[in-house]
Amino acid sequence: MPESSEIILLLRKMGHDMRVPLNTLISTSDMLVEGLYDPLTSKQARAAIRLQRNSRRLLAILDDFVTYIKADAGELNLTLKSFAPRAALTAWCGEVRAAAEAKGLVFQVTTAETVPASLVGDEAILSRIVQALLWNAVAYTAQGQIGITSDWTPGGEWLISVQDSGSGISDENKSHIFEPFWRGDERPQIPTAGAGLGLPLALALATLIKGQLVLKETSVQGSHFCVQIPLETAAPQ
Repeated sequence: MPESSEIILLLRKMGHDMRVPLNTLISTSDMLVEGLYDPLTSKQARAAIRLQRNSRRLLAILDDFVTYIKADAGELNLTLKSFAPRAALTAWCGEVRAAAEAKGLVFQVTTAETVPASLVGDEAILSRIVQALLWNAVAYTAQGQIGITSDWTPGGEWLISVQDSGSGISDENKSHIFEPFWRGDERPQIPTAGAGLGLPLALALATLIKGQLVLKETSVQGSHFCVQIPLETAAPQ
């Protein structure tokens, strides 16, 4: 059986080889939708939009899968730099907030005064963790609200909580929620790019940066996920 390093090399090559034709599909569909070839009929335009949307979704699934494998194997390189957590959290929520509000959900972001003005960490990884939790919440919440709160622990950890008013997770399903490609019986309310990789990817990335991700509480009133990540403070930017 191949060693983990060989699998990573294979996936890296596969990811590169698949991205080239996928990016060609995406750019071509973009030009079709924008009418850069010839004006499209309404039927052709709908087909081009489907091609555009699903090509991007396939690329996102590929990216999530390769990132998950690398993170799970501990072979994902970190880029540490200082960032402003309040501004970063607001930016990370932007696209998800729009999707939530389009569904009629209330979306709230709260950051405690205890959170330092500047932290040091891999902002790209932190962003993917937060967005994975938020997309999961929006996908499985039909009505009500999504709330994300940020706090700072006495032990020097950034604590981020995501709560939703969805239908919750059954007892028999709790042990499966962090398994790759497992999606349970309930269909998501919106299509998700991760195809069952959102929570597993968030857990793998949190573990990679020495953090913890847990399902703190779930019931028919909703679910509550918490991620706790040790970070260094920095001088304000």
